[in-house]
Amino acid sequence: MEYQIIRSDSRGAADFGWFKARYSFSFGQYHDPKRMGFGALRVLNDSSIAPGKGFPEHPHENFEIITVQFQGDLVHTDVSGTRNIRENMVQAISAGTGVTHSDLNRSEDEALQFQIWILPNKMNVEPRSEIASFDPADWTGKWKTLVGPEGDGDLTLRIYQEAYISRGAFAKGREMDYTVKKEGNGIYLMVITGELQLHENSLFTKDAMAVSGAPSLSFNCIEDCDILIIEVPVTLNGTH
Repeated sequence: MEYQIIRSDSRGAADFGWFKARYSFSFGQYHDPKRMGFGALRVLNDSSIAPGKGFPEHPHENFEIITVQFQGDLVHTDVSGTRNIRENMVQAISAGTGVTHSDLNRSEDEALQFQIWILPNKMNVEPRSEIASFDPADWTGKWKTLVGPEGDGDLTLRIYQEAYISRGAFAKGREMDYTVKKEGNGIYLMVITGELQLHENSLFTKDAMAVSGAPSLSFNCIEDCDILIIEVPVTLNGTH
């Protein structure tokens, strides 16, 4: 097993006033040759958009783009029309041959979200965009798969990659395991809030750990903790 700890304050940063972000991997003007991604995971941005602000229409292609919304009310326009992305909603876009989209935070609060980009295992697909709403009870005391591979009919949100995004919220003192769903995949664990102990390391809010070569993880919640796990292939098949 190999692992790397990424402390919250070691990530890249952007501050444009109306838009602020912390970058887990090289993105935009932030470049670190040691942080170019984790297998198929190439972007994990922890961002906020000020009320009344947003991004004008812009293009993407051949990426699986996932938004995990924590706060705010985004008016989002893309290939599927205009819809709202609110707290506890998740959006998955398969950009494929090309998609344009725009976002506007119409709420009075900052729009807080994770932006996740994953390399696809199938190129130049027809673009699509799906949104699902979740109840926090879905991941309280257990893991809830938010996004999974195309072909899994049990999931609302699917992407063109053997990857899974799961969320779990566990109480202080809880011992918990996560088992890899696809043999050979790696795990990128992000602490949304709280504190946990993993492999004798303490991880705090917005700390992360990248793990490869492990079929499962076991950890203890030192405080109440809310966790996001992004499970992705760490060895790509040559598509990219």
